[in-house]
Amino acid sequence: MTSETSGPREVPATQPSRFARTPLWARVAVPVVVLAGAAGVVAGVVAAGAQPPATVESMCRSAIESTLESRGHADVDVAQSLRVTGADGALRVSGSVTSVDDSGHADYAALRCVVRDEGDAMRVVSARVSD
Repeated sequence: MTSETSGPREVPATQPSRFARTPLWARVAVPVVVLAGAAGVVAGVVAAGAQPPATVESMCRSAIESTLESRGHADVDVAQSLRVTGADGALRVSGSVTSVDDSGHADYAALRCVVRDEGDAMRVVSARVSD
């Protein structure tokens, strides 16, 4: 028998799939919302992992804190407002710092740092604390 001589072919009845029963707007909106949410999560992770660029003040704070801690001081608190001036191709940072020495006495001192800009990086040249 050939297909020409045989009778009409019967198409089996199929049930509509879940996807076909879903409205078109939902088929478009759900993937868009999922992708936007995933992009937001990725952007949040990247932003949280990124470190702020080092500033002259933050570099000086770190240098002073490590200097005093190496001398046995605790509770080092560098002033929030530091003065930055330019001199001899470097930046000079001055301000105040408080700490507690190893005998438990509060110590108030003036700080002075010199930071040099070396192209794409900055380097603390000196970090001094004077009583």
